Amino acid sequence: MEDPVKRLHKFRNRIAHHEGIWHLPLEARRDNIQTVLGFMAPAAAAWVTDASRIDDVLARRP
Repeated sequence: MEDPVKRLHKFRNRIAHHEGIWHLPLEARRDNIQTVLGFMAPAAAAWVTDASRIDDVLARRP
């Protein structure tokens, strides 16, 4: 299984190249972002968890 950094890099590239992402497991990608951010800056990861609206957005996706 790929590590979270590699998955996040691939996800970032998809977004940067305007590829569709709605069919991907976005909750897992959110978790990868949180994991990588936690490696880099735990306080920032906690802030993002508290301030993020991604769960609201994902709940309304088609």
